[in-house]
Formats: sequence, structure tokens, C-alpha cells
Amino acid sequence: MAVELNDIEKAEVELEQWLVEQAESGIPETVLIGLLRDYADDIEHLGYVPRMWGESER
Repeated sequence: MAVELNDIEKAEVELEQWLVEQAESGIPETVLIGLLRDYADDIEHLGYVPRMWGESER
């Protein structure tokens, strides 16, 4: 299944909005960066996004 550019842009906007909400609620940017890196590492290692994170190899 090919990913449409519009889908990528929508996901980017939604992620940006979530990050802003977290930062505005007081979550330090360094914590958000760490979380993003950890999840990116997991996704890279697994080769996919687990649909249930609790059941992944985390």
C-alpha cells in the first residue's frame, strides 16, 4: 500500500499538534525528544509500528 503525500502531511500536522500540546502542558522538550528517539529506535528495530505497544519487544 503506497502512502499518499497527503497522508504524510496529515500525520506530520497531527504529530506537531500533539507535541505542542504536550509542551504546553508542561512536559519538557528533552523528555519529548527522548520519547521520540526511543519509539523511533523501536520502530527501526522491529521494522514496523506495533499496533499494541504493550505486546512489542519494548
